[in-house]
Amino acid sequence: MKFALIIAATLAVGNCVPINTASPTADQIKELTGATVLFYNSALPKTSSVPLPSFVNERLRIPEVDTDITVTGKNGMAYGINQVLFGRYEFDASTLATKFRLTNLNLTRVYDIEVEGKLFGHKVSGEGVIRQEVLGEGYDVSNLRFEEINNSLQIASLELNLLLGNVNVNLEGVTVDGISVQQLEKLIENYLLTKFNETKEEQNKMIGDMIKSQFNKSWTGYSTDEVIQWLRDHSNGSGQMEFIQKHINSFARVL
Repeated sequence: MKFALIIAATLAVGNCVPINTASPTADQIKELTGATVLFYNSALPKTSSVPLPSFVNERLRIPEVDTDITVTGKNGMAYGINQVLFGRYEFDASTLATKFRLTNLNLTRVYDIEVEGKLFGHKVSGEGVIRQEVLGEGYDVSNLRFEEINNSLQIASLELNLLLGNVNVNLEGVTVDGISVQQLEKLIENYLLTKFNETKEEQNKMIGDMIKSQFNKSWTGYSTDEVIQWLRDHSNGSGQMEFIQKHINSFARVL
């Protein structure tokens, strides 16, 4: 989902134009949540798999872990793209704040690869297959509160916490010097989890701000009831949500 708070004073002919602010009712927020979940489910892909983009001779350099490799990937596929769960929903009637969780149970990406170079200090080469399972990737959304500003539904607050349960990597067909393929797989898994944890707080804010900004632009000029009706009218399987494709493509290009 995508949300934000736009509170701005507009000057017209030198005079301040008053900003009319109101809070949607508890019943409206519950209706909005239900309509959003229905729309989200209708916008998910109807199949469990989708092709991923190919890439040719992409160079990856990570000096801090002694990595400099060139990778080509083709015949990429993502599996489990429609296994997204909505849960842990709570609504606080005293503050009109909503919280929930969106998670992808198991998003698997598979590529045929050609690789040459050094990975974690070990020479790697050859043609093979890489398979990556990302378990429990998703978002915890909390303190989500709405306002109507000049009859436009907007988000007054939103806190986002990124989730990642585990990453499993499987390499087949490549040659590794100095260690086993299984040891290299574990190095990749540990690195991905470490980088996720190191950048998590920054990503929470960046993605949360992006979500708020994009949704508030979309909702400008539409009241709460109008947004609810639009979501209901478009919950027919034809809706498209940009972040779903981004969700599928995230981590798509791996070592």
